Amino acid sequence: MKRVELIKVVLERLEKQGVMYCVLRNYDFLLEGRNIVVGSERSVDMVVADAEFMRFVSVMTELGFLERKNSFSLRHRAFFKIVGEKVDEVVSFDVQVGGVHWNDICYLDERFVIGNRVRKGGFFVPSENDTFVMLLLHSVLGKRYFKPEYQRILLSLREKIEREYVLKRLNDIFSGSCSQELFDLTMRGNFESIIARKVRYICFFIIRSPITFGLLSLRWLWWMRWRRYPLISIIGPDGAGKSTMAVELEKCLRAGGKKVVRVYTGRGRGQILPLGKFGGNALKRQDKSFGGGTVSFFRRCLYTFAAPLFAVDLGLRYLFFIFPKRCTRTIVITDRYCTDLFLMKYVPVWMKKFLLWFFPTPTITFYLYNSATVLHSRRPQESIVELNRQLELFEQLQERFLLQRIITVDEKTTQNEVCRRVMEMVVREWY
Repeated sequence: MKRVELIKVVLERLEKQGVMYCVLRNYDFLLEGRNIVVGSERSVDMVVADAEFMRFVSVMTELGFLERKNSFSLRHRAFFKIVGEKVDEVVSFDVQVGGVHWNDICYLDERFVIGNRVRKGGFFVPSENDTFVMLLLHSVLGKRYFKPEYQRILLSLREKIEREYVLKRLNDIFSGSCSQELFDLTMRGNFESIIARKVRYICFFIIRSPITFGLLSLRWLWWMRWRRYPLISIIGPDGAGKSTMAVELEKCLRAGGKKVVRVYTGRGRGQILPLGKFGGNALKRQDKSFGGGTVSFFRRCLYTFAAPLFAVDLGLRYLFFIFPKRCTRTIVITDRYCTDLFLMKYVPVWMKKFLLWFFPTPTITFYLYNSATVLHSRRPQESIVELNRQLELFEQLQERFLLQRIITVDEKTTQNEVCRRVMEMVVREWY
């Protein structure tokens, strides 16, 4: 089912179930029956009556929508569903319960926005008066600027609104002189002057509910205290398809409008320390050339001393490349992770487990695997004995990383499954 068709099905089902709702803005694509063109059309912004919200939740659940994890705002709820063959296509409903809010402070109560709603194109939208008030306050309080399309709508409504009604709604929020000034500037189309005074308007708005605003600020700080964007790691034995999967996942997230970066965190390339670069490649070559038999004391010592060096190099890569990205609203995908450290030969297991302890646990870790025979058919240069060794070691990581296990039978199926799980997690967690 196409995106527009699904949205219309939801709105029709809500009306059939008697749920009082109102689609607030950015609904032209529904009237025209087209796909989204601008970012503001990615979700349907709407108000649902407080008393009927649980009925709304039932309708969304029946239609296969998932609810996003609550943000710090309790009056703002969101539901989404991934549709179509491309798992980057998301149908999203952003719902405000009981009225239109700014950070849980209501500025247009449901008794107005729903009580005065009108039918347009088969669904309900605000009246012209409430549209004027809503777009004006949404731009000043929420956006802190006026979108060109909002300016156009406000200017087109100047001759259609009831001045007394609009001024009364503005007086409910600001002082008399402030609301009159805001109204006059809007009627003259002087949006630049409004934005220049936005701090003053916001202060007047906050003064009406200082205790509520203070409590909301504390809640927001608590919600943001350790918020980092996701670290998604793809791990598994040789031949499992880690690098291909990491590339496809990056494409999927970018197509979904997400800011994302992919980082290689294995041995052999990408090291920061000069000794790590040459040492990592040398050890990998020795792994390939060593034919088995008795392992010399020197070889064991060489690998044992190299393990902490490799761990330090991985730590530096996380500190300088991965962590800063996660702090700047970027999703990080790692091809491998510190698991290459755990696969090193001739190093005591207790030492490898100790070194792993220092690395942050990824937000989600996908473990791609298959039987050693299948993996060997994909990577003939790796022996079945070596692949079985890797599989046994990865089993020991299950508890440490809470692995999402996916057996790689069909490449396309695996890619769709991983992309779907990641997109659901990213949208649900507000990333």
